[in-house]
Amino acid sequence: MPTTFERSEKKYLPGSSRYHLTLEAVKKFAPVYMFHKDRPVTNVRTTYLDNDSFDTYYAWLNREPVRYKVRHRQYGYDGKFSDEVWMELKVRNYSISQKKRFRIKQQHLEAFLSGGDVLKEVIKANKKVADIVETYTRIQGYIVSNRLKPVLTIEYNRVSFQPSEDSDVRITLDRDITMRNLLTGRVANDSHVVLETKVSGPRTPLWLNDLMDELGTTRDVRFSKFALAMQRLFFREEASPASQPGEMSAPRKASSPPS
Repeated sequence: MPTTFERSEKKYLPGSSRYHLTLEAVKKFAPVYMFHKDRPVTNVRTTYLDNDSFDTYYAWLNREPVRYKVRHRQYGYDGKFSDEVWMELKVRNYSISQKKRFRIKQQHLEAFLSGGDVLKEVIKANKKVADIVETYTRIQGYIVSNRLKPVLTIEYNRVSFQPSEDSDVRITLDRDITMRNLLTGRVANDSHVVLETKVSGPRTPLWLNDLMDELGTTRDVRFSKFALAMQRLFFREEASPASQPGEMSAPRKASSPPS
């Protein structure tokens, strides 16, 4: 089980009315990847961390070429989520995304986020992973040094597509998005359908380009579920620095993860 992924990611917004057409079109090129038998739809719950200055959000807003995002994620079916949590640090370096992650049990999550020593428990949950200590230390160090805390949870339903188990290409199709502000309890629903391609190989395969041509969907280079939810639940505006430069103050720059 690798703890580090590096890949090129692209998002498309086909529209809610075209969900089923998009689903069937993708199936022609890549089969639905079922993590559990006979369950094509996975429930995803992602919790994002930020600090009191919202450095993570402002890094996105200000189009920082290199930015960091810490989150933890649970998967489930029929509205029931596993107590196994994936703790993740996602680094966006221009057009390439790198993700470092490890498993942690729900019961140890709060202690980890507050800087507690749960390394022995994490090692148990990530057997045969050579770099688990480095990944654990890097993610916890970034959380503590930047004073991050859970601020936002987003839940949605996902269908995944993958040509084979060892394929360099993965496609996801998300909808039924629900967002919750963890500081105020405010909730909002969103009707976006999000198609995302994730390519970890050296080049995009021709069949993926053919799929995008068939769909006729334009890539959205700035769409982010995290940013969308932050704007709606925390800032209540859709502005970018280019359109309304005076609306928001410049952020502090978050420190890089310890090496």
